[in-house]
Amino acid sequence: MSVRVRPPRRYAGDTSPLARMRRDLAADLSGADPGVVDAVTLCGSGLFTNAVRYTASGRGSGEVIRTLWAIGDRVCVGFTDDGDTGGRVPAIPHARTAQEWATAEGGRGLFLIEATATVRGHRPVCECCDLGRHTWAAFTLPRTA
Repeated sequence: MSVRVRPPRRYAGDTSPLARMRRDLAADLSGADPGVVDAVTLCGSGLFTNAVRYTASGRGSGEVIRTLWAIGDRVCVGFTDDGDTGGRVPAIPHARTAQEWATAEGGRGLFLIEATATVRGHRPVCECCDLGRHTWAAFTLPRTA
């Protein structure tokens, strides 16, 4: 499997470049297992949308930076936002009832990532202030014979 790791890609901080971001991910993962490409694209969409929806990236002239890299038998996709989260960190809303899940307009992205990715995480760009957060998900590549 050959993952073409490219320099970070920058996208405007709104959802209009979402389709292009998906195409870029699929192109950067060409030759990878189709199931991995689908999972990375699905989860990447959720991470990108969260960066736009819950941070300064989605306000004014904000942007989101996408990274893609491979480590051993894993491929990782990450998104860095512009910060200003008010201290919130990415978390799955576990306290919802079945009825609340049925009518919720958001909160499913991290739930899907949790169910699909091998591991996920986040870290601040800078520990001392809210300058942004890098949120990522890793996916195990299938073994080849």
